[in-house]
Amino acid sequence: MSMKTARYAAIPSALTLVLITGCNSGSGSSAASSQPAAGGSSTAMASSAPASGAAGGSAGASTGGSAGASASAASADQCPTSNTRSFAKTRFVTDLGLAAGTFHRWLYKPYQAGQFKKGANGRIKAGIKAAAITALDIKLLDNAKKNAQANPTLCKHLYQPISNAVDKLGNLKGEITSGNLTSAVATNGILGSILSTAKQNGLNVTETTDQSKAS
Repeated sequence: MSMKTARYAAIPSALTLVLITGCNSGSGSSAASSQPAAGGSSTAMASSAPASGAAGGSAGASTGGSAGASASAASADQCPTSNTRSFAKTRFVTDLGLAAGTFHRWLYKPYQAGQFKKGANGRIKAGIKAAAITALDIKLLDNAKKNAQANPTLCKHLYQPISNAVDKLGNLKGEITSGNLTSAVATNGILGSILSTAKQNGLNVTETTDQSKAS
């Protein structure tokens, strides 16, 4: 547990340089689309589609949703009939609670207060913290996605929205230096839906900002 806490604590120092130099860490390079050779089979063309979809997942918000939906649909077909990971639900609840709590505390509330806008008092400090929390939350929700995929009920109801939340946080990561965190609203809505769905399936998630609880 101490090693994981140390790993998360190291994130802000690396991201401080990114924020101050104005690098946009959220932008990804577009994958070059390959053209099938003349006379190629339809099977070859189909096999190239997943690579294009994966590349699109790191693009803007308009493509992120569709990429997440594709990944989710593929996973839904592969949902297990029994747990494939020990304590999948418990670990899912822990990661989701920490992701939601830190997102609301250091990303959504400061966004609502205008702390990321150019000229705002304490903008640099708020941006550094937001960058670190975004990286942490992406990791936490990625863990939650793996735990959801390991449980029949979670896989069926929560894998897709968790995937969408990861996509939106990826977009948010690239918006911090500009101060225009438009993805914060969409991410907040997705997290709210996830928490509601989890509760409907008997999982009471408590939001927390205690990073020592990271699984």
